Amino acid sequence: MARARSRRKAASDASTKAMNLGEYDEDGGGGNDKTARGQMKWRFASSLRAARYILGAATSAKLSAAAMISIVTSIFIDGDLKSFDMKCGVGYLFVVRPLMSTLAIVCGAHNPTPTARIIASAFLLSIVCTQLPKWLSAVVAYCAILAFGLASRQLVSHQSQSTANHVQSDDATNFTDGTNFLQRTWSRLGLKERAALGGIAVVASLLTENFIIWVVSATYQPGIEGFPEPLQDNGRIVLEKLAMLIYNVDAPWKAKRALQTLRDALNVQWALVSSLGASLVCLELQLDKSSDRTLAGLALRALMTLASARLIRTISFVLTVLPSQVRNCYASHFPPPPEEWGAWLMVGFLPNSRGGCNDLILSGHATITSTVGCAFTSAAANASFSIAVWTLIALDYGIESYQGLHYSVDMWLGCIVTCLLWQLTKPLEVGGVQEQTHQRENARKGNGNNAAPLDAATMAKYTAPAVVGFVVLTMVPEAFVNYFLVGYSTLAAVLFARNGFTNFLQHLLMCELCLGLGAYL
Repeated sequence: MARARSRRKAASDASTKAMNLGEYDEDGGGGNDKTARGQMKWRFASSLRAARYILGAATSAKLSAAAMISIVTSIFIDGDLKSFDMKCGVGYLFVVRPLMSTLAIVCGAHNPTPTARIIASAFLLSIVCTQLPKWLSAVVAYCAILAFGLASRQLVSHQSQSTANHVQSDDATNFTDGTNFLQRTWSRLGLKERAALGGIAVVASLLTENFIIWVVSATYQPGIEGFPEPLQDNGRIVLEKLAMLIYNVDAPWKAKRALQTLRDALNVQWALVSSLGASLVCLELQLDKSSDRTLAGLALRALMTLASARLIRTISFVLTVLPSQVRNCYASHFPPPPEEWGAWLMVGFLPNSRGGCNDLILSGHATITSTVGCAFTSAAANASFSIAVWTLIALDYGIESYQGLHYSVDMWLGCIVTCLLWQLTKPLEVGGVQEQTHQRENARKGNGNNAAPLDAATMAKYTAPAVVGFVVLTMVPEAFVNYFLVGYSTLAAVLFARNGFTNFLQHLLMCELCLGLGAYL
């Protein structure tokens, strides 16, 4: 009986399955879709594993050792093979390997954090897109700033006095009842308010330095009247010999175009700026939950590092005037020294985005790029990525020294002094831990201030500084850029005095930073 019931049940199941054939076909289609998606994910994962394997082999220690051997052997051979070996060795160590290492981070090699992968991706994408027209690059940059400003509105609340108390460092509390007004005021400020003041300090230092560059160049009589003999630069001599070996030419100047083409293709400066922007976004959106660092803390540290480095640079080239290595430098940069003070001030206020003639020690280019490099590599916290970035920075410094735009000691000291200042300003970022903890407590308790609704007025308010920055960067003559920087700084100071640090003030300072870097870098 049991066997008969089993047979009848099997027949009934078969009949039901036959009657619902269309339904099963439909389910089978859904199953096929899931299978196709699974296969697609499997293929992507397999491709990613293969890419990691290939990139791991391309950046292995064995290949690096082979490149070094190729460089050494090229010293002892002659002919075209000498140039080929040198080019392969140097090209791999200073161009191919850093780019491959960065791509490996993007693909997930060495277990990078999400922040490290995003910053590395921004670095590579900037290099890939470096051939875009300037106006299109500016559109992309300001659209990114606008999107970030609008997206971060819900994450930023007005800081209360309790937040400021949490931000105080251990030694700042000693000044609350002291006699030093500046120390008491600084200890009461929130971290983002300090960062805003740091941004204003950087703009002030750049404008002051810009004027002093003109004064030093216009008071160095040998440079005005002719071409004084430059100092012997042993670093440049070595780099010229190396360029002659790599490109197999009989004069250093014959390799100039090829090296400039390489420098333009990499465009390391803007890759650094893009990576800095990506690091600020990651910190503001708190993508790395294991880190307590904040945008304001990193910005404050970077701004104070840069302001200090520019102050040291200004004092250095004022104390000792070095002759420029560029022939007829003064005539190509500045007008004859005027006799009226008003004319002196007007000329000194024009932006020297191409640099001066005797503002050599320290290199301004090195101070900016080293500060930016220190900032985003510390946020990425990935040793392999840091080595790749600093290798490309060293290549950029080497090409600039070869071109004679700076003495090699200028680049060396600019980098070393800035990196040391970065370590000295580390205590400024300590407050970020307390601020982020306090913001999380407010969010959990529901005490944070809600942002205004995203309506047409808010869109216009946030779009205006971005549009103005784009127009100034792409259409306004270079001579007027400094006036707009002063305007941005003045507006930021007024808003800061009236409302404290707000998300819109942060957005305004980001637009000003993009404009300043676009004009001076």
